[in-house]
Amino acid sequence: MTSAHNGNHAAYFAFRDELLGPLRAVMLTGQQLCEAGRLLHARPEGLSLYGIPAPEMELRGIQLLGRTAIESVTDSHAAAVAAAAAEVCPPGGNAMIVDLFCGSGNFGLHLGRRLGRPAYASEIDPDVYRATRNNLHKIGDSTLELNQLDYRALLATLPSRSDHDIYAVEPPWGPAFTAAGLDLTRTSPPVREIIDDIRRSRNGRPCLVAIKTNDQTAHDSLARCFTDAQHLRSLTPRPTLPPGANMNYHLYRLCPVHGA
Repeated sequence: MTSAHNGNHAAYFAFRDELLGPLRAVMLTGQQLCEAGRLLHARPEGLSLYGIPAPEMELRGIQLLGRTAIESVTDSHAAAVAAAAAEVCPPGGNAMIVDLFCGSGNFGLHLGRRLGRPAYASEIDPDVYRATRNNLHKIGDSTLELNQLDYRALLATLPSRSDHDIYAVEPPWGPAFTAAGLDLTRTSPPVREIIDDIRRSRNGRPCLVAIKTNDQTAHDSLARCFTDAQHLRSLTPRPTLPPGANMNYHLYRLCPVHGA
């Protein structure tokens, strides 16, 4: 059993390196999508976006680049975060969802649908943007407004609407993800910088932030990035990968900073 366990871990890391390396900007085939589901989520159907599992994606015209397959928030995870957000947000009102590094757009899409709010998303990579635009067209979605912009440019177009606006934060990890864990002060851009940009765009008005991390955050970086914020919820999906590679999610309320 130990040998098979170690073999699965080795296969995961090898495939992850492919997705973030030579396959990073390559459109995955149906077979590769199923392999991504099997190695990243324990079974082919574990990779599911927009309500479509990996075995059906190619037939239904869904396009995923290598990087998007590993970086996207899957349906089961996004739905769990959206349900947690619904528990802490009052119904009604004019609040919005803002997905700042949207990739597939699945995170913002689930939040918008579950909470019945308009959702706005930014994706700066032109290849990822084109694939996501195709996917939203294929599923006939009108919940998410997709923009090919830097996240700061999107923030500049969206003045605050409510104390219950939600910002989804999942910047590229890049060199922040090492054997020591995920250092959120080294993402691209650093999470603390993103939080400060959100605060400035709202003139300090309170809001919520949903952030994706992993199960091995380095150097207490999550707490350091959310100084002066109120922790609301943490979600830990059932692990399917080696320690340090499984996803966790957190909800925070950004409060006014005294003296800012």
